[in-house]
Amino acid sequence: MRPVDVVTAGAFFALVVLGLLVRSLRQMARQQPATRIRTRVTELRDEQQTATTRRGDKEGRDKQQELLQRKRRLPDQAALLAPFIAKYERVRTVRGAAGVRLICVVGVAALIASFVGTASFSFGPFGRLMMSLGATFVAVRAAYRWIIGRFRLRFLAAFPDTLDLIIRAVRAGIPAVQAICIAGVESEEPVRATFRTMGDALLVGAELKEVLEQAAARLQLADFSFFTVCLILQRETGGNLGDTLETLAAIVRSRRDIRAKSKALTAEGKLASKMIAAVPFVIMGVFYVVNRPYLQTLTNTHAGHKILALAAGLMTVGLWLINKIANLDTSR
Repeated sequence: MRPVDVVTAGAFFALVVLGLLVRSLRQMARQQPATRIRTRVTELRDEQQTATTRRGDKEGRDKQQELLQRKRRLPDQAALLAPFIAKYERVRTVRGAAGVRLICVVGVAALIASFVGTASFSFGPFGRLMMSLGATFVAVRAAYRWIIGRFRLRFLAAFPDTLDLIIRAVRAGIPAVQAICIAGVESEEPVRATFRTMGDALLVGAELKEVLEQAAARLQLADFSFFTVCLILQRETGGNLGDTLETLAAIVRSRRDIRAKSKALTAEGKLASKMIAAVPFVIMGVFYVVNRPYLQTLTNTHAGHKILALAAGLMTVGLWLINKIANLDTSR
């Protein structure tokens, strides 16, 4: 068997394995709770929008959208920009204009720092630009995830108390719509802002089902989606809303305890991954101070650049795998 045949067969099997791996990852992504919840909420919202359009209630619709959404999407937006626009609207929802400014500042600072930091490497203008853009993308993504994660933790910490407030109001004979308005005044931030927006929309005549579905689509939190489903089902089928919400509050608190326990159990793995990631940079810093010519093979030669690129890629993949294994996120 010729070497060419061996290489061809190996490449074929490698492509088959890679395709199976990509297919498995895509199936895992579709089965995640966040993806399933987002798909279902989007379908419900589209059905509700179609029904509202047929009724021809355009003036009331515009007022509701103005209260429920901070920024409406244009119908002729390019599909390529839709994910970025969705992330922009999500940041505006959870943090407002301050979150957008924070991400912009982080991106500009990372771009300048990476461009200045690569000045000592002989990569050329194009290589420096690509590395700077890559570092900027990583920094912006990290800032985005930090903002979303911080909002999620704050919201889920105050959400059970808000449920207790709504339970007491419902058992006192107050309607669910009025209880939501009360929660928009008496709750803690950031739950207060979410319920205040919902209450304002309900007071101008928006339907409770549509308000809850759009709030769930904006927040993308499983615990709040449970609350949405409880209210919608109770409104359609009847039943004791107080007991249902009390059970939901117990479930939300149990999920919060599970998140705290999983965070404690995976803290060692996360700390180990951070220490492993810091070791190469510490060693290179020591050699840069002690024996600088020793590193010139990596920084001033073409082969050294390939070694650095390969090392960066392998480290990125390894840290990503460690993070996926150690991060037991149950808050979606």
